[in-house]
Amino acid sequence: MHEGVDKPVTELLERLDLALPGAYSAILHGSAARDDFVPGHSDINLLLVLDRLDADSLRALGVALKRWREARQAPPVLFSREELPRCADSFPIEIADISAGYRVLRGTDLIAPLEVRPADLRRALEREFRGKLLRLRQGFASGADDRAALSALARLSVGSILVLLRAALRLSGQRAPSDPRALVGAAAQAIGFDADALLEIADHRADGRWQASPGRFEQYLAAVEAAARYIDELQIGDR
Repeated sequence: MHEGVDKPVTELLERLDLALPGAYSAILHGSAARDDFVPGHSDINLLLVLDRLDADSLRALGVALKRWREARQAPPVLFSREELPRCADSFPIEIADISAGYRVLRGTDLIAPLEVRPADLRRALEREFRGKLLRLRQGFASGADDRAALSALARLSVGSILVLLRAALRLSGQRAPSDPRALVGAAAQAIGFDADALLEIADHRADGRWQASPGRFEQYLAAVEAAARYIDELQIGDR
């Protein structure tokens, strides 16, 4: 585990053990679990599954999370043990992404038994890709001559695009590499887009000084458009 992840997570788990002894499972996911964590940029993503999510449990959890909030860490996602098995159809992208790389820190492995239906994942991916495409088009239309604005939009959006590409590869029956560059390369080959812009943006997602040229942003836009079209046309049946 990355040093920037290990210390805050260990401290949080110690407080959770006192607040909810033996009554929760903790699962680390996202970049911190896949070892592509970028200090100062990446969130520490935690899933907490509580035996109960009543008011008393939430109050105890709030006390344990006080320092976590003060450090401006991403709030953990909360489910009860009863809810989690029923959420795969509501959050197929999120469950698919967690399944692609996670570490059980407390309790039992509650992710392995979850099943994401391809039809649910395809619908969710099409909606998300098209939503991202609309926002990128809006940003380009309103700031095509503003390199700083385009660069900020590219850096802020690329993390979500990588998540969607991982899920798209899974949907097409392929393994999604954990390394961002390998992921972009595999997605570009499967979907059919020029990987150069996405690779450059992914490489500089934590660099506030980097700026994208309008041409690079156009290539990025074209890659997202190709991914949206690929998912729209992907035939998986009603499984």
